[in-house]
Amino acid sequence: MKAAITRTDSALILAGGKGARIGYDKKELVLDGVRVIDKLIGALRTSFDQLIVSSNTPFEREGVVTVHDELGAGPLAGIFSALKVCTSEYLYVTACDMPFISLEYIEKLKEIILQHDVEAVVTRRKDGFLEPFNAFYKASCADTIREQLAAGEYKIGYLLKKLNLHIIDAVSEDMFFNINYREDLDDAQLRRMMGG
Repeated sequence: MKAAITRTDSALILAGGKGARIGYDKKELVLDGVRVIDKLIGALRTSFDQLIVSSNTPFEREGVVTVHDELGAGPLAGIFSALKVCTSEYLYVTACDMPFISLEYIEKLKEIILQHDVEAVVTRRKDGFLEPFNAFYKASCADTIREQLAAGEYKIGYLLKKLNLHIIDAVSEDMFFNINYREDLDDAQLRRMMGG
């Protein structure tokens, strides 16, 4: 059942990376016999009306909006492209190599947005790092991102320093686990078996 929150009905899956470290397009990552991006789409459909995928290669799914981010500009450009087509006030952002999103956690972030007037809701991991994914960004952030991209600053960390953030502490690190190397797939399988 979809949450009755009209301000947060759009979600983005970042899928524009080259996959250089793992050796192939990350949209082709498979876990438990199913592509991770397909699992993400299936899960996010239960919480969001608009699904967006940013990709530098062709990607088509029924009911999914595909946007192109400039190759080499990184995930920040993907977020910018998605914010331009986003139909809600806030955009949820995850990546196609993050298999362990939590719908319960997403609903918690939505509730925070209802209570606070902020530009982004992000998580502080146990190591103190602010996690830019599995987060919400306000559509108005597009102007700040445009300026940053024009200045050649492609790191999301720079963006977070400029925004009015609401920060929460991580309960589970699994939801921020991402697959960069082939051995990460084995780790992901182990985490899945342990309930990740």
